[in-house]
Amino acid sequence: MNPSTTDESKKQSELQQAIAVAKLAHEGQMDKTGRPYFTHCARIAATDNDPVFKIVAYLHDVVEKGTGWNAHRLRAEGFSIPVLSAVDALTRQANESEETYFARIMSNSLASRVKLADLRDNIMQAVRSGGNVEKYRTGIVLLQGFAGANTRPWSGDAPPQTAR
Repeated sequence: MNPSTTDESKKQSELQQAIAVAKLAHEGQMDKTGRPYFTHCARIAATDNDPVFKIVAYLHDVVEKGTGWNAHRLRAEGFSIPVLSAVDALTRQANESEETYFARIMSNSLASRVKLADLRDNIMQAVRSGGNVEKYRTGIVLLQGFAGANTRPWSGDAPPQTAR
């Protein structure tokens, strides 16, 4: 079997597992617009074609917001080191300052790309629900120029699509 086909198959399997974990972890949770929280993860995943980005997008809030999930459980589920590292970088720690949180995210390029898409989606949700967008815009400013992909500020009513 072709090694690249095997690698692609492993990524697709890991992606399907990430989707299942996100659905389970966020069951019953709602986003800012009143939709199932899982749809927030799916919108982020849809902004990039890279399967590893998609995996991290689905898992980005599992440890922080999912009941009973932690880094050890994700590791036991068999997720790859790059995925675990990015999810760890994206998980807020107790009593952590914004500066420390964003510095950790910026130390991981995959986490930076996912966080940028996350912030853009959070802005869209805040606009639609009448919430405050400033903290999300501040986060985007902090990530500008680091994420590598499409880092222009978001200004419409739907998050921009980033092709990879």
